[in-house]
Amino acid sequence: MRTQSNGDYSWVKSRGYGNVWYRGRLPHWLRGLLVLAAGWGVLLCGQQVAEGYGATMEYRGAPVCQGGGRSGDGDEGELCVRREAGTVLDRRTGERCTSNGTSGGTTGGITTGGITAGGGMNTAGGAIGSVTAGGVTTAGGGGGGTTCTTYHDLKVQRPGGTTWLGVGSVTYDDAREGDHAEVRLWQGDVVELRVRGHIDSYAPSSQQAVLPWLALGCLILAGGAWALLSGRLSGLFAFPNFGLLSVAVGVGWLGSMALFGGHPVVWVFAIVWTGSAVFWTVGAWRDG
Repeated sequence: MRTQSNGDYSWVKSRGYGNVWYRGRLPHWLRGLLVLAAGWGVLLCGQQVAEGYGATMEYRGAPVCQGGGRSGDGDEGELCVRREAGTVLDRRTGERCTSNGTSGGTTGGITTGGITAGGGMNTAGGAIGSVTAGGVTTAGGGGGGTTCTTYHDLKVQRPGGTTWLGVGSVTYDDAREGDHAEVRLWQGDVVELRVRGHIDSYAPSSQQAVLPWLALGCLILAGGAWALLSGRLSGLFAFPNFGLLSVAVGVGWLGSMALFGGHPVVWVFAIVWTGSAVFWTVGAWRDG
């Protein structure tokens, strides 16, 4: 490679090496299209969130079927929650562990609205540091280690089939094989299990879908802001921006609980998760 004694490397720039293509701004017309697309995407996500919220509120206000109702499966009559008699066939418990591969922590295993009335939470989700709450244990800090979630499942047989259902620790300890159970369904989703006086509730699919749409809307909004204010691909794919994935999950998590409610412990975890993700992202940009 050619060198110069006076340290002048301007000839390198003259050949185009200094003006890397991804450091330049996108054309104004393309940035405008991206902003419009981002606006359309945010509206689409908002529509899906509104539909999910409406369907969930419809479920929460629905009565239990008394005979002429329907549970959303195409039958005639009033929309209602169907009851099915079941039997406990088996029990199982253990731990599911995932590795924290990034400094943002894990983004999986979050459940909102999954609080058991029989005592305890199905999943607290998003444990930070070395904390155990609701069956979630994280070993190590945010930059590594393993997150383990203790699960308790009951195998329940009902007319519609046989299903493993997650339950709280109290329900699991009291339940025995052969126990009678009552399963309640809404539009094909199991939304409640009753065994030995314990009630374990499960969010319908309409509620579970709200968090991903909120998170996606947050990411699209961030992309639109990038197209409006920057437009440089080097900024879009910069390493600190990967922290926005955790921020989006946290915003979706908080937004979902704001709509449907959540246990105070889960609120704390969600706030800590989102705050940590924002702090890491801002700190990474400053250091970079």
